[in-house]
Amino acid sequence: MSTEAKTYTLTQLHVSIENWVRKTFSVKQVWITCQIAKANEKNGHYYLELVDSKDGLRTAQAKGMIWRTSFGAIQKQLSSFDLKTSDVLKEGLEIKCLVTVNFHKVYGMSLVISQIDPSILLGDIEKQKAETRKRLEKEGLYPLQKELYFGPVIKRIALIGSPETSGFEDFMNELMNNDIFTNFKVKIFPVGVQSQEAVDEITNAIQKANLYDVDAIAIVRGGGSKMDLHIFNSYSICSASARSRIPIITGIGHESDNCLIDEVAHTSMKTPTAAAKLFYMNIGVFASSLSNTSKHIQLQVRELLSQSSGELQFYSGILYERVDEIIQVNDLALNKQDQSLQYSFKTYLSDTREALNESLHQLQYVVFSSIQIELSQLDSLGSFLGHTIETYLQDIATKELRQVKDLLFIRAQFVLRSSQDYLDFCTQKLGLVDPNQLFEKGYTISTIDGKDINNIKGELIQKEMTTHSSGYSVLSTVNKIIKKNDKTRN
Repeated sequence: MSTEAKTYTLTQLHVSIENWVRKTFSVKQVWITCQIAKANEKNGHYYLELVDSKDGLRTAQAKGMIWRTSFGAIQKQLSSFDLKTSDVLKEGLEIKCLVTVNFHKVYGMSLVISQIDPSILLGDIEKQKAETRKRLEKEGLYPLQKELYFGPVIKRIALIGSPETSGFEDFMNELMNNDIFTNFKVKIFPVGVQSQEAVDEITNAIQKANLYDVDAIAIVRGGGSKMDLHIFNSYSICSASARSRIPIITGIGHESDNCLIDEVAHTSMKTPTAAAKLFYMNIGVFASSLSNTSKHIQLQVRELLSQSSGELQFYSGILYERVDEIIQVNDLALNKQDQSLQYSFKTYLSDTREALNESLHQLQYVVFSSIQIELSQLDSLGSFLGHTIETYLQDIATKELRQVKDLLFIRAQFVLRSSQDYLDFCTQKLGLVDPNQLFEKGYTISTIDGKDINNIKGELIQKEMTTHSSGYSVLSTVNKIIKKNDKTRN
């Protein structure tokens, strides 16, 4: 007859198991890896359903608890890894935890959790981040934002963020309350910045912002845990950012935080406040550079004007001296040709006028050559400045250079006009001593031995005198001489 197996009541069986577990695990704690199937909080205690699975089928299941007395220590431990308890105690996440095994004859087996090792979770975050980075690089999206032009004056900004958060408020306060530039136009795209739904909202906001006439897109979020910020490692957000035709500036988290979108964006700032500061500081730097360049242009223009004015005065002095020399030469020539005045005066006057005109033309060429050189230098300066200054500066420089050109032409015309007037005056002066004009007015010229009687010294009585008029000459003999202011007659 076979020996019958010992019969236990259920209570006896559980008591036996309880005693065995207590004896085996009374002072022992073990690390286990498992997946959280459910998580509930009640009165500060956390009640978990822990499972193992293989090929989609559960291979083990147990109850897990975190008592309120242990929760604070676990929370402090996770915060050192920039994690929150809510990041870890989520359904579907795999965790590594230190547990004490308990068995109760009524409630069965349970696992009391005293520590949680976030290495599995953090490793999974970095793994996903690396996979997304590799995908972006393979698709050629990673460097696209860095190739976009980011101008020094950004006035129209598309802002993507949650208006209810402190990071959003920090950005707006910094942007609008600075002493450099406050005339910003901000188009707000409100989105969530936490949860999986926020991924789709941010992705759509980036795509919509590209339909507006804005200079830059700012994506901001205040500080948070690594899990809170993990959405900014998503392929969807990073891909939309890389494909954006508008430069993206990020200000996410704190200085120690780094998300994949920061790597993809055109420029990454450590905080929302720093992102706002970037916009107005760029304008301040540009304004300062523009002011310095404008002062430099004004100084160069003043120097050129001073130099040109001095050269114009120099050539003007040469012009007047040359005219005076010509007049003096002509006066000497006129005195020497008194004996042949009737025959050579017209020819001489014509030659003199040609000489004056030739001299004037030469002086005009010298003056205009000098002016052309100065204008060429000014044009070269304007061309050089046009390559180094932005569109705003080109308009200012072109206007001032045009004014300088106009001034130089006006002054040159003034000098030439003055020279021409003086030459006309000299010609008119020479005409006053033209014998033909004097004869036409009824005047005559008397000569003795071919010399003007006014230039003859000595006795004139009984000398033959020739009197010239416009139509004839009279030959006579001097019998008497009546001097001016002398009442005595010979």
